[in-house]
Amino acid sequence: METGTLYMIATPIGNLGDISQRALDIIGTCDYLISETPAVTKKLLTRYGIKKAVNWYRESNHKGMSALVLDDIVIRNMTIGVVSEAGTPVVSDPGAKLLSDAYARGVKVIPIPGSSAVTTAISAFPVASAKFLFWGFAPRKEGEFRRMITDNLAFVVKEKVAIVYFESPFRLKKTLGFLVKLGKELEEKELELRVGLGKEMTKVFEAYVFDTPEGILSKETRDFKLDKGEATLVIVIKKRHNERNGRDNK
Repeated sequence: METGTLYMIATPIGNLGDISQRALDIIGTCDYLISETPAVTKKLLTRYGIKKAVNWYRESNHKGMSALVLDDIVIRNMTIGVVSEAGTPVVSDPGAKLLSDAYARGVKVIPIPGSSAVTTAISAFPVASAKFLFWGFAPRKEGEFRRMITDNLAFVVKEKVAIVYFESPFRLKKTLGFLVKLGKELEEKELELRVGLGKEMTKVFEAYVFDTPEGILSKETRDFKLDKGEATLVIVIKKRHNERNGRDNK
């Protein structure tokens, strides 16, 4: 471990056993941690018998916390770890602003890799290639959601790029409804849309479904609730397969 350093530490997205030994070692030697959800972080620390102060860091207290953390590193030569509620810091959490401030002040930053809902979801579904775009949480408005995809449609189809979104359980059905409409529009262009849905990934009730948006909506049962648990969507759009010649349409 290096003193006077800001460590960006990935933590499990669900299963606490997924954390690396290196991450545990770094956490144990940090002067303190900052987390967007200290209660969740403390459960992880308790699991591994680590006693460590955890300060709350969110968008709302960024200015003050950023100044405190960076002063502790620059002036007091302390070593501080940044953890997300789950997964890798900076990915859809407030860590991005802190990282910018750190570079502006010349602070040394070292990432400790580990779990990510994005790469976990990509590894679970038959995407056409290794290329993907991650766009954070899905837009709430249908028009904005549709434009983000259609404005990049030619690139997505040509380069066989998957699109990854996070979605809350409270909005998942609505977003799938947006995709049902978009899928019907794409059919007229000889394109097909499929969705990979990862829910509660790495947890006890994890589930993975790859289907049309309407197919996923139809699969809801007592044991597979769309309005329960965080979700990651992997959207795949490709040329429709031509049954007559066995090749994709050109």
